[in-house]
Amino acid sequence: VCICRPTGKDPLCCIPLNQILAVERLHEDSFKMKNMFQIVQPERALYVQANNCVEEKEWMDILTKICQTNSNRLQHYHPAAYINGHWLCCMSPSELAPGCNDVSRGMEASLQMSLDPDREFQRIHSLLVTHMDRLDKLKDACECQAVYTGDVCFLPSFVIEDVQSCFHTLTAVRDVVFCLEQEHRSYLRSVARETKYGSKQAPIGDDNYLLLAARVGRLDTSFLKKTFNPPD
Repeated sequence: VCICRPTGKDPLCCIPLNQILAVERLHEDSFKMKNMFQIVQPERALYVQANNCVEEKEWMDILTKICQTNSNRLQHYHPAAYINGHWLCCMSPSELAPGCNDVSRGMEASLQMSLDPDREFQRIHSLLVTHMDRLDKLKDACECQAVYTGDVCFLPSFVIEDVQSCFHTLTAVRDVVFCLEQEHRSYLRSVARETKYGSKQAPIGDDNYLLLAARVGRLDTSFLKKTFNPPD
């Protein structure tokens, strides 16, 4: 999570998700300011003031959602700040004192999402196949850079610090995508071959059969046109 200045500026700070222990509102009395919330971290709490109550709720909702699965989330927190040698909420003098309030649990019900892993994997695979030429160019750039200059790859838009690892990762991704695409094409061919037009499964006039036949035909031509050759 990055706390940023206006668009185009460098972030003021970045907090790893596993270090967000709680996201809670902060009592106005702490700093005599409204619309404040706190991001509790292992070493300290970051106090943030939103522009208005709507923005405050949006910040808290999204931060709570993305860190909800953290195994080290707190069960208790301090709703006020530690000022002048004590917590304003419980008056404890120890800055390391356990929290005096239970953390909010209102977001758990909204996290019950309906997921379709097969559909999501299919989308990822389709994106990789569509943009395989880009991955190949990046892999070639890593290969050339490692041979001629060393471990760091400078490209127009970004820098690859570990060229060797990037190259091996891209090669592995490419190999897996190729194998999956081969399996996918074989499956579609077998379905088209076993499905007879005019049968109960594909009655005359059924658009699904016609679409399947056209799709299988496009697979053979479009796949060969791509610079997507089998792995060596």
